[in-house]
Amino acid sequence: MKLILTDEVEDLGYAGDVVDVAAGYGRNFLLPRGLAIPATKGAMKEAEALTRARRAREAKTLDGARAAKEALEARVLRIEARVDDRGRLYGSVGAADVHRVLRERGHEVDRRRVDLKGGIKQVGRYQVPVRVHPQVVAQVTVEVVDAEADERAAEEARVVEERRIADAALAAAAALEGEEAPAAAEEASAEAAAAPAEDAVADVAPEA
Repeated sequence: MKLILTDEVEDLGYAGDVVDVAAGYGRNFLLPRGLAIPATKGAMKEAEALTRARRAREAKTLDGARAAKEALEARVLRIEARVDDRGRLYGSVGAADVHRVLRERGHEVDRRRVDLKGGIKQVGRYQVPVRVHPQVVAQVTVEVVDAEADERAAEEARVVEERRIADAALAAAAALEGEEAPAAAEEASAEAAAAPAEDAVADVAPEA
């Protein structure tokens, strides 16, 4: 069944493209949703107009797409997941997860342009293609990490900091005791030196 796409359809084509699809797919999905029209002779002129308009838009946005590609490839998207002791995920990280993190980082990208097939099932770094433009594809670095490992690292850092504070407090207390000890010794020496003089005075009794 030949149809003319009126909008971009993932893994099929762009507005103005003439495509050959299964009859059921065309009748039950593309046509009811307004994503395509029958490829009649009269509609071919409309297809040409759609193609020209699309190409004009692409030409205007090409420079912006190249800049978006550079921005995307300059950063690492970090995604936390629950994993087992072998580093395998409980479930997987899919295109929807990558799209969500992209939006959280301020990148407005169509969900359909995240080309991640099958999902990510183990921790590590991956290159995920993101089509920011029909002529521009960014290779986005996605790092999948163990969420619990981050929690453990944070807990260990907290314990280390608490120990550091306790050690500093003990060192301060020891230093304070060290300053007080010489002062006590000096006071005791002064008392000892005064004692014989007092005894001597007591031994000299006045004559009657």
